[in-house]
Amino acid sequence: MFKKINMSIKGWIFAVAIFLLAVYFGFINFHYSAVKEIEVNFLFTDFGVYFEELAMAIFFLVIYLLFSLIPSRKFMMIPNLFLLMSAGQSLVQFYYTLPRLNILGSIAEFIITVSLLGMAYAFSDVSFEVMDNLNNIEGKNLFERWMNQVNQSLRKHWPMLTTFILMYAIFVTITKITIILK
Repeated sequence: MFKKINMSIKGWIFAVAIFLLAVYFGFINFHYSAVKEIEVNFLFTDFGVYFEELAMAIFFLVIYLLFSLIPSRKFMMIPNLFLLMSAGQSLVQFYYTLPRLNILGSIAEFIITVSLLGMAYAFSDVSFEVMDNLNNIEGKNLFERWMNQVNQSLRKHWPMLTTFILMYAIFVTITKITIILK
């Protein structure tokens, strides 16, 4: 299911640095906002938010695929910035749920973090595959070859994509965060 993404050392360093900066700035933001802890409650009836989050995740997949039209892997860090920063912020929220000893809330926040990182990995994997195999597929012009390769890559990676997208959409939808100030 998971394979090594063929990315340069500079790309990996940049991705890890962005994630760590998001965590750092999340801690600074919560500290100066006087956030003491976060309480996570569960709300299972908000189906409108579920469809919004599902649409947002699919929108990000479309953005990744559109960036795969650019023949350079360096540009793929632009959409990765948003998902890695969101994952960093979610990790900070996970940390702030720990003082309440709300085990289920902490697990939910951790699953949201993992799903965001998984979406970044899966979306990058599909986009890199589209970029790498674009010239090896049949088609009259660039757009037709790109559409054929996108279709082929999505059919190949759909289990991983749907797993992370559904994990994200479900856990973001069912959690309601209450911030407790100092």
